[in-house]
Amino acid sequence: MRKIGALLLAGMMLAGTLMGCGSGNQSSSGTGTTEAGGTTANNTASGEIKTLEVVWFSDGKEGESFRRLADEYEAANPEIKIEMIEVPYNDLDNKIKGMINGNEAPALARLTNMGTFQNQLLDIGEYISDRDAFIDSFGEGLRFVYDDRILGAPMDVTANGLIYNKTAFEKAGVEVPQSEDEIWTWEEWKEAMEKVVEGSDCSYGLVYDYSPNRFSTLLFQAGGGLLNEDLTESDFNTPENKRAVEFFKELHDEEIIPSTVWLGAENPNNMFRTGQVAMHLSGSWNISNYRNEITDFEWGVTYLPKDKIRSSVPGGKWISAFKGSGVEQEAADFIEWISQPEQNARYCEENLFLSQVKGNEVLNYDYGSEFFTIFAQELAASSKRPGAEWGYQTFTGLVQTDIREQLVEVLAGNMSADEYLSSIDALFTETLKDME
Repeated sequence: MRKIGALLLAGMMLAGTLMGCGSGNQSSSGTGTTEAGGTTANNTASGEIKTLEVVWFSDGKEGESFRRLADEYEAANPEIKIEMIEVPYNDLDNKIKGMINGNEAPALARLTNMGTFQNQLLDIGEYISDRDAFIDSFGEGLRFVYDDRILGAPMDVTANGLIYNKTAFEKAGVEVPQSEDEIWTWEEWKEAMEKVVEGSDCSYGLVYDYSPNRFSTLLFQAGGGLLNEDLTESDFNTPENKRAVEFFKELHDEEIIPSTVWLGAENPNNMFRTGQVAMHLSGSWNISNYRNEITDFEWGVTYLPKDKIRSSVPGGKWISAFKGSGVEQEAADFIEWISQPEQNARYCEENLFLSQVKGNEVLNYDYGSEFFTIFAQELAASSKRPGAEWGYQTFTGLVQTDIREQLVEVLAGNMSADEYLSSIDALFTETLKDME
């Protein structure tokens, strides 16, 4: 399936090469790319070397994977040089802002938040060989089209999910769901965790990341969310969201979830990997972390529970191009090439990432393939709403701290669920108005 998708996309890209122009800074007619990723004859004949500066951060070894792909692209495109500017994640935004303010915008960057640079990002739809085909080459997940502008491409995606202490569950005689037909309701999930605490060495049933994104998994499962469908009005003060908030508080009040994370400063990863808790509601990124960190018990991944509906929440990273770099066409060509199924699969497999590229739903990981299959199923079962709402990053970036910190007040007993919903609803309304 992956090969078929790659051939189709490559064929469309090959057709685009017939429209090539002489300069790498052309508009939508562009240079296009060949099936092997090479530039068109007109650009090759110019003999001019074009440098693509890429601002990049790494959480692990993904920079090495990107460099190998970049070397391959350079070999097929001898007039393209790709220069990586590697920075710590905490310095990413400031580095890019400094380059833009100095009129030296990078050609490309790896981003976790498009909202910060939404007005500076290039609409690559004006440059790539087939705009509609490019959009259609991705499945649901991370949002990358804003106001009909393609502002980048998802390189990898994450999914919220449920990691569990397999040894503890087996000792307690509790079996987790083995298929999508056996998924727990919230009540069944709570009962299962209580049984494991009673029948194992775990002190708590669940640890929950201190994150508004992870908390919102419950909102979406209850049939709620943050905003209305067109993202113009708050939709927070609802019965569905109230049920999610009250269930989250109930899990804390009954000490199924330890208070030391949301009402303290304890690291949820440490609590899970030391065997103190039976389950960890976190995400797919922890597979690579726990792979080497947990040696005292067996662990695995199972399906998230459901209330009204099933839902996860997608996250991940994009590769985007910037206006004013002087190499807009070349940057768009590279994004189109690295987003093809073959290149994307290699990048995701090497780094234990999920892929949003169609045809890459199931990849050949060297570890945890069965775990990633469950995470991929969670995303496939989720509606568009979580990705659309958290993808509205100019908005969520302004409100996510309040979502979390006021929820802490509910857990501490200083605010009721109704007061919380009303307060956050008013905050959303005011924030949206200020953004107009």
